[in-house]
Amino acid sequence: MTQEAELQNMTIPQKLNWLQDRYWRFGQDEAFEDHLRDLYDVDDNGLMTANPRRDPLTDETAGLMVLGGTGNGKSAMLKRALRANPVLTEFSVENPGNTLFITVPPEATIKKVAEIILEKTGYTKIDRKLRAADAWEIARHRFGLVGIKTLMIDECHHILRAGPGRDVLAAIQSLKHIMQSKPGVALVIAGVPSLQQAIMSEPSGETYRRFGEYHLSRIREGTRSAELFAVNFAKSANQLGIHVTEKDAFVERVLFAQGGEVGLCVALAKDILRDAVIRKLDVLSLEHAERVYLKKNGDRSVTPFASRAWSKVLEDLQSIGWGR
Repeated sequence: MTQEAELQNMTIPQKLNWLQDRYWRFGQDEAFEDHLRDLYDVDDNGLMTANPRRDPLTDETAGLMVLGGTGNGKSAMLKRALRANPVLTEFSVENPGNTLFITVPPEATIKKVAEIILEKTGYTKIDRKLRAADAWEIARHRFGLVGIKTLMIDECHHILRAGPGRDVLAAIQSLKHIMQSKPGVALVIAGVPSLQQAIMSEPSGETYRRFGEYHLSRIREGTRSAELFAVNFAKSANQLGIHVTEKDAFVERVLFAQGGEVGLCVALAKDILRDAVIRKLDVLSLEHAERVYLKKNGDRSVTPFASRAWSKVLEDLQSIGWGR
């Protein structure tokens, strides 16, 4: 039985789980993986190993900074790379691997991040009076003890915000020390553009120069990313048994509605398909898509999913300054 036939025979909950787990690629994954490989040694076949590449003069490892706006798919891309890369294996106390992935809470301090690392690596003797510098020293030591060779910090910009009780320069120094320590790990940090600006605020620039950069772009009309988005949407709808009429320009409307932000576009497109599956729709309509959109965006006099030709709707939206 083909995958399409299997999906047609699935229950609604099974279809929804399939849709939720389906990863949509836009060409950015390949570029990110290319940047990621630069952090590691290679074997005799030129293939990436799990061992961080070290600077021959300083013996330090290197870092990669992944930058993109809110909703641009950074987290999903990092997690997908961790799942798909044959070399990187996610660490947990129950299933030790070589890569630790953490997400920084919005209000976290640099000390809190060190405590998160200690907890995730099974360190149970955390003294709440411990100084941030000491907590980080223990955390770096833990990497070698449990075999972590890569640290991924998502939402890293949260620890580099100025404010009472915060020390931006100390936070920057903590990131630098990760790459200076022994045995040392490859460091991947992700965040909004302010992450780059904060690290550049260090007067010496010593930490910034240790990072390569990968900037996630928006999905723009006429690009390969837009074509791949259309393919992902059409294939998912087809395998779920939902017919999509090309002239309705669903893809163009979704991209415009979400400003081309990857994560937001995927979320809206999947919400539309999810609701269609639940309602057992055979054909996707603009009225249905608009209702899904309005549930999250409130009442609007005009939306990108208005039941008129997309060219006319686009003209109306631009005339009222949509998205400016």
